[in-house]
Amino acid sequence: MQRMSGQDASFLYTETPTVLMHTLKIQIFESNYDDSDYSLLHSWLESALHTVPMLRQRVMFVPGNVHHPVMVDDPDFDLESHIYRAALPAPGGKAEFDQMISQILCHRLDRQRPMWELWALTGLEGGRVAIVHKIHHCLADGAATVRYLDRVFQRYAGYEQCEMIAPPWQPELLPSARKLLWQALLDHARYDIRRLPAFLATLWRGTRNLLRFNRDFGSPTMKVIAHPLPKSRFNQTLSARRSFTTRQVSLADVKALGKRLNGSINDVVVAMGAGAVRNYLLFHDDLPADPLCVAVPVSADEKGAARESGNRTTYLLTCLWTNIAEPLERFRKIKASTAVGKQELEAMGKAFLPDLMHFLPPAFSIWKTHRKQRLRIADRADFNPRTNLIISNVPGPQDQQSGHYGTLLDLYSIGPLIEGVALNITAWSYAGNLNFSIMGCKKAVPDIDRLADGLMEALGELQVAVQDGAEQVLQTGAQEGDVE
Repeated sequence: MQRMSGQDASFLYTETPTVLMHTLKIQIFESNYDDSDYSLLHSWLESALHTVPMLRQRVMFVPGNVHHPVMVDDPDFDLESHIYRAALPAPGGKAEFDQMISQILCHRLDRQRPMWELWALTGLEGGRVAIVHKIHHCLADGAATVRYLDRVFQRYAGYEQCEMIAPPWQPELLPSARKLLWQALLDHARYDIRRLPAFLATLWRGTRNLLRFNRDFGSPTMKVIAHPLPKSRFNQTLSARRSFTTRQVSLADVKALGKRLNGSINDVVVAMGAGAVRNYLLFHDDLPADPLCVAVPVSADEKGAARESGNRTTYLLTCLWTNIAEPLERFRKIKASTAVGKQELEAMGKAFLPDLMHFLPPAFSIWKTHRKQRLRIADRADFNPRTNLIISNVPGPQDQQSGHYGTLLDLYSIGPLIEGVALNITAWSYAGNLNFSIMGCKKAVPDIDRLADGLMEALGELQVAVQDGAEQVLQTGAQEGDVE
C-alpha cells in the first residue's frame, strides 16, 4: 500500500465525467505486425508487472477523505482487460487515425482497476502499427512517462529472456476501510505533522518572494489575480467529446529559428501556438482585445532525478500577446514574458506548488470540483479563467528506436484538459522531429485541423519575417556602402 502525493491525487479530485484526466502516448511503428506480435506484447507486459507497480495497482480512497488515496495491488487484475486491438477503416489515413484517437480519448478510465489501457491499432497506411498508451495522469507525468516507455516498450531488441520467465505475480488482499483509515491517521502522525513546520516555512518564503518579485518586476501570477484574463471560445464548460490531430516539423528548423531570434525551442513552440490561436480566433470572430495567457507545465524534479511514475510538476504562466499582429514583435514579447515567468518560478521555488497541493485537504479539493460542475461556473459571465489554454514541450528520445516491432517512426503525446480550458497543445521531440498533438473539447474546437494548420502557418510566418529582416539589414548595409 503506497500513499499518493497530493499532486498525484489532484488529478483524481478534479476529474468528472467531462473533465477526463488521462494522457495518451502514441508510438507509430514501421512493422509487419501479426498475431504473434500481439502475443509477445502480452508477454512483455505480463513480465513487467513485477518491475512497474503502476501496471498492477488500483486506487483506493480513504473513508471520509481524511487523507490522499493509496495505490494497492488489484487482486482481480486481468491483463486482457487492459489491452485492446482495433483496425482502422480503409484507407487508414490520417483522418481515420485522428478519429480513432479522438474516440479513445473520450472514454473515462475505470477507477475500480489499474488506470491504464494499451491499444494496438492496425490498418494504418503503409502497413504501419500504432501502440497507444492511455495512462491516467495520477500515475505519471510527461517526464516519468518518457523513462517508462524507454525502459519497458522502446528497447524491444534488448529485452532479456530472464525477464520473460519471471515468477507469477501474487497480489495482496485489498485493505479494509478500517485499515485505510488507521493507516491514514498514522501517515499524518508519522510524516505530515512532522513535515508541516517545514512546509509552512516554504509557504512563507514562497509567498514573501512572490510579493517581492511582484513589487520589483511584476508577477504574472499576481497580475492574473488582480486583472482577470479575457474569455475566449476555449474557456467554457467542457463536454466529454474530444477532437484530436497531429502535426510534425523539423526540430533542426525550430532550433535554427530560435537561435536566429536569440530564443529557445520553447519560445518558438509558444509563439507557434500564439500565432495559431490568434488566426483561429480571428476566423471565428472571437479574438479578445486583451492578450490571452498560457500555462506551460515545467518539471519540478531535482537535477538528476529519474522517475518512472508519479508527478512532480509546476506551471509557468506567460502571455501569448495574441493582440499583436506582427509575428516578430509578438515573439519578442512572448520571449520577454516567458523570461519573467521563469524568474518568478525561481523566486517562489519549483517545489512550492507540489508541496502546497500535498497539504490541501482532499475533501476541499473534491468539493471545489463538484461545485464547479454543478454550477457550470465556466459558462457564467463572471468566470475568470486562470489560463486560456495549455501548451507543453517535452524532450523525448533523440535517437530513433528499433526492435522486434520494427522501427519506431514517430512518438506523440497529449495531456488532459481542465475545466474551463478547452485546448491543449503538446510538443514532443523525437529523432530529429518536433511532434505536435493538438486536442480540444469538440464543442469548443470542432475544426481542430484549422487550428493545427495554423501552427505550421505561424512557423512559416516567423521564418519569412526573420528572412525579410535579414534581407533588409543586408540591403541597408549595401546602400550605406554605396554612399560611402
